[in-house]
Amino acid sequence: MTTPSPTSCDPTIKVILVDDEEDFRDPVARFLRKRGITVLDVGSVEDLTAALPTFQPDIIVLDINLPGENGLDAVERLRGTSTAGIIMATARRGVDDRIQGLSLGADSYLEKPLDVRELEAVIRSLWGRLAPRAPSDPDTVWQFSPEDWTLTAPDGLSVRLSTAEYNMVTLLAREPGVAVSRDILFQALGKTASGPEDRSLDVLVSRLRHKFTASEHTLPLKAVRWVGYVLPEIQVRGALKDIFVP
Repeated sequence: MTTPSPTSCDPTIKVILVDDEEDFRDPVARFLRKRGITVLDVGSVEDLTAALPTFQPDIIVLDINLPGENGLDAVERLRGTSTAGIIMATARRGVDDRIQGLSLGADSYLEKPLDVRELEAVIRSLWGRLAPRAPSDPDTVWQFSPEDWTLTAPDGLSVRLSTAEYNMVTLLAREPGVAVSRDILFQALGKTASGPEDRSLDVLVSRLRHKFTASEHTLPLKAVRWVGYVLPEIQVRGALKDIFVP
């Protein structure tokens, strides 16, 4: 068991990584710590169980093939005792294992070998859905009206959106507080995927922010590295509609 090391970032997400292979566990834990995530890495479900009362993770990354109690049995038990999100990360590729893990209560299922950037993205996305949110301050809530294509700042400044801006805000407003991938957001521009040198999405974000320079409030649209963009809680006035492909 390796205790979490401090990072230069202010960690907000607590993760327990459960895997008996040190060659997998150590580099993954080091990467996540460098990304500002607090990580406790352990080699068995028994070590996980011993750590839960004091560490209290937000998310558990759990292998299936473990010495002692296996990961699938642990998922079923953890769902009755813990509110942490559970990500299965395993070399097993069978559909039956995936279905069983998800049906027992896992929130996500990743196959090894995995990209640590994908694991970080899944951790942050899951944490965004699970993290408790404070009640909204009515003086800081942004409002989106799909009916008249307007986005309104808390101080009342309202702007009409272009088609691409409307599409992007619609995609972000479907899951406020959850990072939406660049590939999905590129649908706002009528593209199927983002190229490594394509900055058109960032230009769109910059243009939308600029529309609110006269407001007392800065548009709280934030970039999430390796993932995409996220909007905090936003009030939608009316029903969200399908996006319009340019």
